[in-house]
Amino acid sequence: MSLIPTASAHRCFVEQFSGDEIIVKAFYEGDAPMGLAEYQILNADTEELLYEGETDEDGFLSFAPVEGVTQYHVVVDQFGHKGDAIVSATGGNNKPAELPLFMRIFTGFGYLMGLAGIAMVYTTKKGNN
Repeated sequence: MSLIPTASAHRCFVEQFSGDEIIVKAFYEGDAPMGLAEYQILNADTEELLYEGETDEDGFLSFAPVEGVTQYHVVVDQFGHKGDAIVSATGGNNKPAELPLFMRIFTGFGYLMGLAGIAMVYTTKKGNN
C-alpha cells in the first residue's frame, strides 16, 4: 500500500478555467501543482504550435485566444510526466472521463493478483519437471 502515492504521482491532469484569457492549471493527482513545467499550446485541429513556455510555480499558464481557433491542445511535461487536454476557447473542459480512485486501486490489485497467479502456475510446472 505504501507504493500507491508514488505511483499516483505519475498521473498528470490539465484543467481549464474561464476568463478573458484562457487559464489552465496543470497538476498531479492529489492536486500537487506541476510548477515550472514546460508546456505547448497547439491548434487542436491542425496541431500547429501556437504558444510554448513554462508554467508558474503553482502550475498555472495563460494565453490569449487566437482568432479563428476554437479548440486548443494543451500539452504539459515535467520530468517525463505528461498531461494533456483539449480545451475550448469558449470555456468548459473537454477532459476525458477518469475512473474513481478506488476503482484504479481495485484494478491495480487485480493486476497484481493475476501476476501472482501466473508466477505460481509457472513455479508449480517448473517443480513438476
